[in-house]
Formats: sequence, structure tokens, C-alpha cells
Amino acid sequence: MIYIFKELRRHKWRTIFSVTGYALATVFILLILSVADANKNDSYGVLQSTGTHFIVYIPTEANLCTSNIANGSVFAEGVKTMMLDHDMVRTIRNVEGVKDAAACLQYKMFDGVFQSEVSIAGIDTSSLATRTNVLAPAHVISGRYFSGRPEELLAEESFAAAHDLSPGDTLKIFGGKMIVAGIVNSGIRPVKADFYAPISLVRTILKDRLLCNAPNFDMNIILVEVADARVQDDVITRIRNMMYKFAVSTYNCYQPANRVMSIIDRSSIGLTGLIFLFLVIFSAKTQLTALMERFREIGILKSLGWSDSSLAIHVFLVSLIQSVAGVTAGVLLAFGLIEFLGHLDNPVFSSYSFRLRFGTIPLIYALSLIGAVAAGLYPAIRIFRTKAGDIIRNHM
Repeated sequence: MIYIFKELRRHKWRTIFSVTGYALATVFILLILSVADANKNDSYGVLQSTGTHFIVYIPTEANLCTSNIANGSVFAEGVKTMMLDHDMVRTIRNVEGVKDAAACLQYKMFDGVFQSEVSIAGIDTSSLATRTNVLAPAHVISGRYFSGRPEELLAEESFAAAHDLSPGDTLKIFGGKMIVAGIVNSGIRPVKADFYAPISLVRTILKDRLLCNAPNFDMNIILVEVADARVQDDVITRIRNMMYKFAVSTYNCYQPANRVMSIIDRSSIGLTGLIFLFLVIFSAKTQLTALMERFREIGILKSLGWSDSSLAIHVFLVSLIQSVAGVTAGVLLAFGLIEFLGHLDNPVFSSYSFRLRFGTIPLIYALSLIGAVAAGLYPAIRIFRTKAGDIIRNHM
């Protein structure tokens, strides 16, 4: 081992060149991966949650919520539906890939005051699935969101504009007097209604005020939020397999998001593979060039009595020491450079999020060692297969 370090010091500039090459290659790789990883994470933050919501219901021809007071029906997307037990929410919430699930009870009836059919959706105001499938507090454009007061409801903006409704108005509707707490514009959502209210209030309206005849009043729609757009197709398949009568309604914007993430994944894998391949080729070429330059010296050592195995080990150790030293220096330089660029107040660099990918460091070490071993294979084989005199004569 002492001789190896003496050899490295004796050929100082060759050693410096080799170590510097490893260091620069490592810095380049870590910088590229840092920027690529940051951009990938920023893109995924938006794409993973794009279109990751849908509703589940069971359509039917029968009207399961009739009474002598009101001739209305529970419905979803314009069709009559069956009632569902609340246990179904817990079951769907436990499906792999589901982030949240919530109950929804949607009802419509003809109203004499408005002279048209009027719909109301009962929602779980604390659920994430409600915020993505129906509405959220941020969708209130006038008035306030639910404050916990009894008989409160929210009116959809288009309906409120058509009938000149304002926050604070008292309406005689759905078998009682109700107060418009606010006006909302929820945009394009799987569940749309003229009015929204807490689901407990809508259950009371159907059961006690309208005296609807139905098996239960838990819900007729299940709102589902998926954890990742890439697994949404699998989640929908699992839910449909639970009950073949289930109808699933979703806006397919999750599909292009899924395709974009797949393209990003493939591009990242390809870029990483090319960079790592470059490191292996670079390390192999650097070490092979350095070792071939001193092959005559190896022939002299062999003629002095060094065994083939000792010379081969010597060759490999020189390669390994240079690769480890170069990668270590490169990691330290990359860490400092990434920290510097991350805190640099410059419009060019501030648009990038520089983060060192510590998980790639062991892999860079491993691949540099593979390159070093690959570089030493050819000289080691030549050492075993060539006589000392032939080596010296061929490298005069």
C-alpha cells in the first residue's frame, strides 16, 4: 500500500488530472440531477392532484324518495339513483389509492315559488373529497361559508343571479324557512346543485319535512378523492369490482396529467442513465489511459520478481483510490456549489430550485468504482498473459 501512494505521488500531474476528471464529472452529474429533480417535483405537485376526484352512485329507473308533500327524487348527473348505506363510505375510503371519501345527498323537486325544479346537495363540510368534488370555502364570492347556524344554505351563483338572490335572504323552500348564507361559484364539478347545505340538514329535510319514503337517508352519492392521478384508473377498477352496478363519473383531465408524468418519468430515467453511463465510460477511459502509460514500468516490476496477482492488485488499487478521491472531492464541491446557487439573488438562478440528491451519492460511488475496475481489467489480463520481456519490448 505504501508503494501505491508513492506511485501516485511520483506521477503527481497524472494523478491530479485523473482525480480532477472524476471530480468535475461528479459535480456535473449532481448539478444536472439537482435541477432535474427539483423541476420534476414542482411539476408533480400540480400534476399528481389534477383531476383526482370522481363520484360513485347507482342509477335506477325508480323514484326512491316520494311523498305526498313533494314529488321529487334523489339524483346524480340528471338520473335517479338508489340510496346508499354510510358503511360504503368507510369501505371505499379503505380502497388502495383512495385519499378520502365522503357522503353526498342530492335531491331535486318542483318549487312553486321559483316555478321550476330546484336542487339541493347535502355535503360533509369537513371533507377533502367534498372540497374537490363539490365546493370549498374559497368558492364563496359573496356572503359567508357555513357558520354552524341552523337552516343555512349556499346558493350557486348562476341560480342566485337568475332569481335575484342575495346573502341574508330568507326563503320558504324545501318544506321550511331557510337563510341564504352566501353565494358560491364552484366552477366545473362532478356535483352541481342550485343550493348546498350540510348533509345532516338535507337528511332532516327529506325525512321530517318532506316525509320522503326511502329505505334510509344516508346518501345517494359517494365523493372520492384519489391520492395520485397515476393510480386513478386502478382505483376506479377496484371500486367497480366491489359492485358492478356502480356508475363512476369523472372528468378525464387526470389522464393527460398521467401521461405527462409518465413522460417525465421516462425522460428522467433516460437522462440519469445517460449521465451515469458517461461517468462509467469517463472513469474507464481515464484509468485505462493512465495505466497504459505506465505499462512498461509494470513489465519492469514483473521482471524484478513481482507476482502477477500483486501487480494486478496494484493496478486495481491505483484506479480505485483515484476514483474514490475524485468522487469525494466532486461531492463536496457540488454541495458547496448547490448551496451557493440556491442562495444566489439572481433572476436566472432563482427560477431553479437547487437541491442535492443525497440518495444518488452512493450510486455515483458505486458506478465510479465499476469504471475503475473496468479500467483495470484489460491491463490485469495483459499482466497475466504477457511475459515481462514482451511488455518491456512492446513499450520501449
